[in-house]
Amino acid sequence: MAETETIPKKKYETELIPQGEEAGKKIFSLLDAVLTDKDSLGLPEKWISNYKFGKNVHWKNKSKNTSLISANLLYTHRQRTCNMLTDNNPTFNVAQIGDVPDEESLQTYLHAGQHWWMDQDQQNILEGSVNNGETYGIAIEHVRFNEELEFGIGEVETLIIDPFHFGFWPVKCVDLQKCDAVFYYPSMSLRKARNLWPDKADKIEADEEYLKALGDERRGTDSESGKGGRSWYAVISNVVTHMIGNVEGDRTASDEDEVLIVYCYVRDKTRANSTKEGKEGMDEPKYPGEIRLIVTCNGGKVILEDRGNPSINPRLIEEDEAAAARTYLYDKFPFSKNPSIQDTSNPYGMTDFEQLKQLNIQVNIAVTEIRRFTSKASRLILKNPVDTGVPSEKLTNEPVVIRPHNHIVSEGIKYVEPPQPPGDLIASLSMFKELFFLVAGTFELELAQTPGREVVAYKAIAALLERATTMMRGKVRNYSKMITERGRMFYSCAQNWYGDGRFITYENEGKKLTKQISGKSLRIPAKLLVVPGSTMPVSQTQKREEALTLYKEKAIPAGELLKRMGWNNWKEIVNEMKQGPLGQFVAQLAAMGAPEPFLNMVQELIQMDMKDFEKAQKTGDIPQFHEIMQEMMTGEPPEDPEKDAEIASKMADIEKTQAETEKITVEIELVEEKIVSERVTQMVKTTGIEFDEEKLKTERAKVVADIKDNKAQQLEKGTETARKKKGQGPFRDKGLRSDNKK
Repeated sequence: MAETETIPKKKYETELIPQGEEAGKKIFSLLDAVLTDKDSLGLPEKWISNYKFGKNVHWKNKSKNTSLISANLLYTHRQRTCNMLTDNNPTFNVAQIGDVPDEESLQTYLHAGQHWWMDQDQQNILEGSVNNGETYGIAIEHVRFNEELEFGIGEVETLIIDPFHFGFWPVKCVDLQKCDAVFYYPSMSLRKARNLWPDKADKIEADEEYLKALGDERRGTDSESGKGGRSWYAVISNVVTHMIGNVEGDRTASDEDEVLIVYCYVRDKTRANSTKEGKEGMDEPKYPGEIRLIVTCNGGKVILEDRGNPSINPRLIEEDEAAAARTYLYDKFPFSKNPSIQDTSNPYGMTDFEQLKQLNIQVNIAVTEIRRFTSKASRLILKNPVDTGVPSEKLTNEPVVIRPHNHIVSEGIKYVEPPQPPGDLIASLSMFKELFFLVAGTFELELAQTPGREVVAYKAIAALLERATTMMRGKVRNYSKMITERGRMFYSCAQNWYGDGRFITYENEGKKLTKQISGKSLRIPAKLLVVPGSTMPVSQTQKREEALTLYKEKAIPAGELLKRMGWNNWKEIVNEMKQGPLGQFVAQLAAMGAPEPFLNMVQELIQMDMKDFEKAQKTGDIPQFHEIMQEMMTGEPPEDPEKDAEIASKMADIEKTQAETEKITVEIELVEEKIVSERVTQMVKTTGIEFDEEKLKTERAKVVADIKDNKAQQLEKGTETARKKKGQGPFRDKGLRSDNKK
């Protein structure tokens, strides 16, 4: 049986973008698919049309000699929408999602975001993003840390991304953070590209073919543009070209040429062996958060960068990898994509322009017809019958005397009455205009400004604003989500890149305060929230009318009224008002000889706000009136039962401690005395024993002497005496013993 040849299976590529030099070609292949999808959806044409309508270019092939008129209601609607959605700064809140060190940390976290929003002019950037969203149907933002800002210390910046230069893969993915790859492909001058990547400068070339294919027709769009004639710039350009000797045909790549730079953020699960202590041999992600950035140009032939997540600081990963992993952008793309109006079948969203273009065109047609009619009707015709006897050249605008043949024929000299404009034109213009604002959802505001129907009452204004907010509820949600994502991306970059020595300013109870922050101080378990609709306008007229009504009803003081009226230096005015008659009263008390501490207390109470007074009264910082009077009369502070009890308790504790100390001292002295007595007793015993020994020695010597004397006497007395003392020893113990009882 013949051996069957085994065909090796083709290795399946698990990652979207391969490693090495092949990455660039793959990126441009995917980019081609993204551009093809955009073209199939008709997005470039739609976006260019919307842009031209916003620039008041409503007529095709319009020449300067025609009287075509366009009433750009779309511009008015877009501008009103943008102004309403960005009228106020957003209101931020902080949600605690874990244990925080203290309440001050949460406040610092909140103040840091508010300071960045004001200091880096984020409200202006928000207006640009909303303008893009209302023009193209989608608002795209990119948040990153730019090390070159703020004189080299770096700062978090927000970039508004043109939808023409942005795409994602898969092309039908609606949620950007669930995509496999995100593409940002702007054009860049050759000089700038070579400065950014000096090690690849000799390989970077101009991209005329790509840029022509991606040519932006918006550039140069103008409502007054026309054909014919040489422009001033063309003439000057020819002169300058002749002076510098730049002959056509000798042109080479210059610094003004552009190159297409493609930034590709891709999810890459490539594993790499860890070299960290305690993790040798274990596979872990090669890129932080499995986010990889590849920068390429020239059709993918040149790889400018290929690195890990640029939103994460490598130093933070080395110091505390867990802290880096808790930051928002660790596993997310640093882009946000928010539509003006949701469209489930189109990830690029919808815009109001799609619904209002045709109505605006009909308004333009009606206005143009009326303009043509009035232009002809406004040319006055003077009728001069032949039999008047007055030559026509005599009938001028200058003062002159004419002599008709008679008064009857003189009645024939007069202007021909112009025809009245057809009522259908005026009616159609009014109908199309009302339809436009009806579809746009802003008809109530238009009716409020109609002569004879002006809205003055603040309640009606509030109702109109509430109605407009309701009509834009979807836009409010989408843009509030965009602001929230921008704020969370800011905190992520700040937590990764902010160093020490960075200060923020914030306002607390009308006072400007300064605080030092760092990336470490912002790494707390908290999440930023934005109050939906907080950027919408609030009627100042409504607030002032309400304040006046409440003040008349004596529901609010004069200070609150001035505050709501937006009066400058209202606090100083309130203080002056308080010090008016009360200041004279204080002066009278001083003249009467009132003590200075009492006058100071009264002056402080006059200038103190009611909320501050209640707070100080609760904490006991302000004494009671009878206590002040008692102190002034006696010169001593008044008795406070609670304080006295507290002092007595403390004194009792002190006395108890002193008694315990004295007891310990006495016990120590007693022990010392016992030691001394014991030593004396031992000395006495020792002395008595020595005395007894000396006495025994003396008695022993005496006994020995007596024995010797008795022995001599016995020898002298002879045997008889010895016989009489038979049974007894040669000597007798006299029973001597010590008189020492012990």
